Amino acid sequence: MLICGIDEAGRGAVLGPLVVAGVCFHEDEIKKLGEMGVTDSKLLTPKKREELEKEISRLSRGSKLIKISPETIDAREGQAKNLNTLEVEAFKSIVEALKPEVCYVDSVLRNPEKLKAELKSVTGGKLIVEHKADKNYTVVGAASILAKVTRDAEIRAIEAKFRVKIGSGYPADPDTIRFLEENIAKNYPFVRKTWAPFKEIKARAEQRKLF
Repeated sequence: MLICGIDEAGRGAVLGPLVVAGVCFHEDEIKKLGEMGVTDSKLLTPKKREELEKEISRLSRGSKLIKISPETIDAREGQAKNLNTLEVEAFKSIVEALKPEVCYVDSVLRNPEKLKAELKSVTGGKLIVEHKADKNYTVVGAASILAKVTRDAEIRAIEAKFRVKIGSGYPADPDTIRFLEENIAKNYPFVRKTWAPFKEIKARAEQRKLF
């Protein structure tokens, strides 16, 4: 039996992509994930995540990563889409590509049953859609690790390409906010310009100019 976990990383970030990951294992391999220490990526150190990512990739029977760029996230407003819509589309693509018999999904919607109904349209397999699934099911924890390690690599690539320091990319990170405050007038492509933190910092900068 092919069992899949799906999760994302970067949903709340103001910098960098949102990464959605799906990963499949044979039923008898799920136990190995727990023995390896696989769990919600937020509970692990960066070093441990990278170590586990290699083992997860070695054990997996198939995986798929979808990177949703800041440009795509910003363009959703003109397409009458919200972030949930973009993520659900990514989840569907992963289910269609991997074709698991059982799929565990960490819900991005307030109502998990709504997401389950959306995914039912692309699979005849069993679906378990819950909040905190990345913590409660090791197979979803594995997906969360793949998503997080991939997004962290994207952030490092951004810093190397543009020769900047942007922190984690999340609004709670002082380094990220400092970067935005110092570079708000620059049109960097990795910034989510429709995000509230960006708009607030830009408004403050414009007020300072006015006075």
